[in-house]
Amino acid sequence: MTADADGPGARASTTLLGRYRQRVRRVGIAVLLVVGPACAATTADNAAVERDYAEHRSTVEVTAEGAVTSVLGDDSGPSGTHQRFIIRLTGATQTVLVDNNVTIGQRVPVAPADEVVVHGEYIWNDQGGLIHFTHHDPAPGHEGGWIELKGVRYQ
Repeated sequence: MTADADGPGARASTTLLGRYRQRVRRVGIAVLLVVGPACAATTADNAAVERDYAEHRSTVEVTAEGAVTSVLGDDSGPSGTHQRFIIRLTGATQTVLVDNNVTIGQRVPVAPADEVVVHGEYIWNDQGGLIHFTHHDPAPGHEGGWIELKGVRYQ
């Protein structure tokens, strides 16, 4: 025996399907609200880095974009081994040392002329400043940083 297309069985099936679709949409929207901001493109603010340099400001979270001008040798210290390279800020003459802790975070395979976006803590010095804390924070208490190269984010 088959159910009538307009009978009570068809209406119950349609109601259940409608509720299921509504729940799937709600879950999808919730996932986008939570995950979406983490996947959003980050906007560099080189003008803020230039202001921080001009005003001798330090311990400021920044996001900078620029071209690698020099890859320096690693430096070892009490907090681990640091990969070091210099970038020239896009649209500016200012250069900034990037001091990336590879004991905690990931080494970034940079080469001269590579375009990178760097997020970390800016420290003023008379040579243009440096950006460190370009890795995740293993002991939450500091905003995690990262370096993007060719669409890959290293933390």
